Amino acid sequence: MRAKTKELIFQGALKAFAEKGFNETTMEQIAEICGVAKGTLYYNFKTKEDLYIFVMESGVQNFIGMIHDYVDVVNKNDFRQRVIRLIEAHLDFFQNEQDFCRLLLSRSWGTQERHHTIRYVLQEYFVLLEQELQTAKEKGKLPSNIEVNAVASSFFGMIGFTAMRTIIHEGTLDNPGLRYSLQNLALHMLGIFEED
Repeated sequence: MRAKTKELIFQGALKAFAEKGFNETTMEQIAEICGVAKGTLYYNFKTKEDLYIFVMESGVQNFIGMIHDYVDVVNKNDFRQRVIRLIEAHLDFFQNEQDFCRLLLSRSWGTQERHHTIRYVLQEYFVLLEQELQTAKEKGKLPSNIEVNAVASSFFGMIGFTAMRTIIHEGTLDNPGLRYSLQNLALHMLGIFEED
């Protein structure tokens, strides 16, 4: 699939799924929004579920890329700053990709099939987050008895659902008070109370 067609399909399907939900969206509607022939859509995606997985995987890959861009510039030993940059990456991504945020955090949880898809596409995200936490734990930056999986889930939930609620209420994630609050909550949750 050509890059331009792929991007058109991604953007159109994302918009349709985010606005109408998976069950209410048809392949015909998606083709119309994308401005591509229905045959082109079916040639590249045999089912709506295949297209949904493509949208979710592409969105999460964009998300992971942004996290790397934000965090990889910080010294690996400066865990406090890496956590702050992680939060900034999440909030900036969700602010800029509100359709994806809605799709990921709200309507996606409707059926058991969607749950499986969400778990599948977020697997790489959680591996990234858990590796960051595990490295910090091994370096003594986190308490030795902390459960890395639980912290990663809590981190995602705290930031993700704060973002979703803000977007639903037509607020902005560029709010300094919101960012400060999330940074403090996350740092305290991790036992980081002052500069290292």
